[in-house]
Amino acid sequence: MEDRLVQVRLREGKKPQRFLLPDEFDVEVGNWVVVQDEEDEDLGTVTAKPIPLPLEWEDVELPEVVGVPDVEEVEKTVQVRTEREPDAIKIAYGKVREREMDIKLVQARYYQRSNKMKFHFTSENRVDFRELVKDLAHEFHARIEMRQIGVRDAAGIAGGYGLCGQELCCSRFLKGFDPITIRMAKDQYLALNPSKISGCCGRLLCCLKYEHETYVDAKKRFPKLGASTRYEEKQGKVTGVNIIKETVTLLAESNIFEISLEEFKQNHPAWRGPAKASQPGPSPTQPDGSETETEEEVLIEGAETEKVQGSLTELEEKDKSEVASGRSESSGKSRRRRRRRKPKQSNE
Repeated sequence: MEDRLVQVRLREGKKPQRFLLPDEFDVEVGNWVVVQDEEDEDLGTVTAKPIPLPLEWEDVELPEVVGVPDVEEVEKTVQVRTEREPDAIKIAYGKVREREMDIKLVQARYYQRSNKMKFHFTSENRVDFRELVKDLAHEFHARIEMRQIGVRDAAGIAGGYGLCGQELCCSRFLKGFDPITIRMAKDQYLALNPSKISGCCGRLLCCLKYEHETYVDAKKRFPKLGASTRYEEKQGKVTGVNIIKETVTLLAESNIFEISLEEFKQNHPAWRGPAKASQPGPSPTQPDGSETETEEEVLIEGAETEKVQGSLTELEEKDKSEVASGRSESSGKSRRRRRRRKPKQSNE
């Protein structure tokens, strides 16, 4: 039997993770297994039937299932997770307040096989927690590890629901985080309201990236906002586009018209969409051939106040610095190498 791929949930309510299942283990859905979780061994439950290792996964470095626990170890693990870990957070918070430290504890995890307690926390600054570690080690009689994570990782651990009504992407399926910029919201013609384009973590929504490339590509078929136009013998300009409905909104002499993209093209035969790079001439997105403003100059209604722009810039800078510094646990998580097994030797 060859190695297989299996999904294991390490904590209740958390998304399952993929592990390599060596051929010597035979497990079913609901069974407890011991896995190599980063540098520690932890227990989890199998959530899906093991499948043969796909060819595209053979060269991927995966953490492994390393054993099957006995009943006593499973019972102790359940007790630790329901009693000791929640109590550990409360006790640790008391120590943090005593030392007046500017950190927010997110979760505590106890690894009974290595007798280690790991605390995840967030902070806007680097923190010297050496004295706190001593206090906690004395309190719990275990090795203590403090790990600083980003606010997006913290949101994924805490869980919850987003503006869309769905479970948070970071707690449901995201494996890592990419930088998100205000440009992604502008390219999708979203209202630049910080409360509407930021998530529970206070950072720009991760989902802004999902369809960004599609919108950027689709925008090439539409005129730019502010482009001069003429409709029903009236001079006007483009005030909006709807990529989903494929419509263009025009303002002509105090009248608002919403027409299809095809009708816009018919009314502007000189406009043929994006020009090829090799063709010189005026901007193809301007129906009358005059210069248009750059994308940076496009105004989105209600978004250019100093307060809003300051908030958006702050969100973007925090996101960039967090990803660049590697504070995000998901983006900076080290991968475990797949252990090579020696071929079985024949006795012949």
